[in-house]
Formats: sequence, C-alpha cells, structure tokens
Amino acid sequence: MLENLTQIFGDLHTGTLVYIVLGAFFSAAFHSIAVFGGGLILSIVLAPVIGIKAVVPVIAVSLLVSHASRVWAFRKGFTWNVYRDLMTTAFPGIIVGAVVYSYLPTSAIALLMGIFLISMIPLRRLMHRRNVSVGKRTIMGIGVPFGVLSGSTVGAGLILAPFMLAVGLAGEALMGTMAAVALTVNVTKSVVFGGFAVLDPGLAVAGFLIGLCTIPGNLTGRWIVRRTAIRVHILVVEAVIVAGGCYFIYAAGDHWGWWG
Repeated sequence: MLENLTQIFGDLHTGTLVYIVLGAFFSAAFHSIAVFGGGLILSIVLAPVIGIKAVVPVIAVSLLVSHASRVWAFRKGFTWNVYRDLMTTAFPGIIVGAVVYSYLPTSAIALLMGIFLISMIPLRRLMHRRNVSVGKRTIMGIGVPFGVLSGSTVGAGLILAPFMLAVGLAGEALMGTMAAVALTVNVTKSVVFGGFAVLDPGLAVAGFLIGLCTIPGNLTGRWIVRRTAIRVHILVVEAVIVAGGCYFIYAAGDHWGWWG
C-alpha cells in the first residue's frame, strides 16, 4: 500500500501537493454552492497529476468523504421520495457502468469523458427550454442512463440538473438530496472498483486524503450558499464542463496521435 501511495505522491513537488489541496478545497466549495460540478473540477485538477486512469477510482473515494460531509451539512433538505425513485433504477446502472469502466483503456476513458461532458451542455439547455414535466416515472427513467454514466464517468450528476429542478427541488432540498445521491454513487463505485482491482490500497488512501481536504470547502460553501444565486453558478459549471471535456478529448487524441 505504501509503495502504491509513493508512486502517486512520492515524486510530487511541494507546489504540486499544495495545488491538489487547494483544488480539493475549492472544488468542494464550488460544489456546495452550485450543487453540480465539484467532481468535474476535481477530475480536471487531478488528471494531469495522477493520470486519467486513476482519476475515477481516486475521486470515487475522495467524494465518499466529501459527500458524507455534504450530506451532514445539508441534511435538513434531504427529500427521501425523490432519492428513492431515482436510486431504484440508477443503482443497477451504477454497477454496470463501473464494471464497463474497469475494462476500458485509458484513451477510451478520456474520449468517453470528453464527449459526455460537452454533450451535457446542449442537453441540459434543451430540457430547460422544453420545460419537461417531471414526475416519478420521469425520475425513474432518467435513473437508468444516469446510473450507467455515473458508474463509468465523473460528473454524470449534471444530467440530473434539469430534472431535479423541474420536480421542485431547490436550495437546500436540492443540495441535500443530490449529496445523498452522490454519496450512494461513490460508495457503489468504490466497492466495484475494489472488486475489479481498479481501486488498490494506494489509490484508496490517496482518495481518502484528498477527500479530507474537501471538508473545509464544503463548510465554506454552506456559508456562501445563501448569499449566491444558483443560476450564476450553473453558467460557470457549463464553462468548466466544456473546458474539461476539451481537455479529456485532447488527452485521448494525444494518446492516439491525432495531433501529430
């Protein structure tokens, strides 16, 4: 375990370690304010440092810590019936998606993540413009693609944004419910990754240490959330998504020699 951990952090300069700590802090603060996008920001921060293949399992563990603290911070807003309807269909998909991820090569993971992130922008806006009526069946229906995507990528929670808002969740209700959903996703992924040897002890410890750095960010975000308009941060999240998607597509193309 110590050897694996040394491979991840041992050769990093002090400045790089500070960069990771600050990245974890600010991504958690942003996530607590904007509800979506913290995992995406953290993946963009970590990918150049620990490699694309390690990003998803490391973040799965770090978000266990982060979302557990977020669930506690926004526990009063948790909406059980929406969580239950979504996870009824999403849970099997998370397992399938995590298993699929376990067999994907690094370049395919990068391309998948890049295409997925960029495609979420027009999809979210289309759903918003059409003012889709959302009820129990719709939530259960979206749970299927959400489960598969959340099991194999980072940031799939963004696909839920228009549905959660349309079903009437906002403010702390949205934050508390999404924190519980995200916690369930990352517990499941961590178990599956561990079973398929994607999550070794070194990656698990790295993820846990990074997760600890997110706790102050979550508390800071809770303090800011009542003073910030969520719609402003959704626009910021979209910009981050595009940047992250472009990065992952570039990484995949670079591996395959697309850029010369």
